[in-house]
Amino acid sequence: MTEPDPAELELDTARQTYPVGDHVTGTVTLIPRPGTVGLFVDLGQPPTGFVDAFHLPRSVGQWPGVGTVTDFEVLQHNHRQVRLWPLDDAFRSSTADFWRSEPEWKTVRHRYPVGSEVIAEVTDVFPSNREYVVRFDGVWSVLVWTGTPPVVGTNARFVVDRHLDTTRRVQLRST
Repeated sequence: MTEPDPAELELDTARQTYPVGDHVTGTVTLIPRPGTVGLFVDLGQPPTGFVDAFHLPRSVGQWPGVGTVTDFEVLQHNHRQVRLWPLDDAFRSSTADFWRSEPEWKTVRHRYPVGSEVIAEVTDVFPSNREYVVRFDGVWSVLVWTGTPPVVGTNARFVVDRHLDTTRRVQLRST
């Protein structure tokens, strides 16, 4: 019997502790290269949170400083890291109104209510964190696979599990 991969177990634990779309509070702990990389966030337990510079204001002076306690939305999981989106407008890039306008988002929510089924195409597969992207009708969603990785170009049926209003994303689950 093969031993479980510790990195895989860490990734699974992070996903259970900090599910995508959840809002979490954290403390900024490190800004390694201000304006270039992003910042690290202590979420109270492992793994570390990270906010990409792309999601932060262009002016480093507007970034939350080390010691700042603020709220975030969980975007994604990488090995040893939870990717975060700042919920405080003051700590977000003015150019990152995420992926769709408010009217577009209302249309998506109306057209794809929670519980509705969609058929989506697998467009990207990321083996390093067992995630894949599916697209349907101009909307995309990121899912986690277990077992065999999905194949790019295949279609599958999914259910709308949640609307992530802050980042204007649709979270799907496999049927």
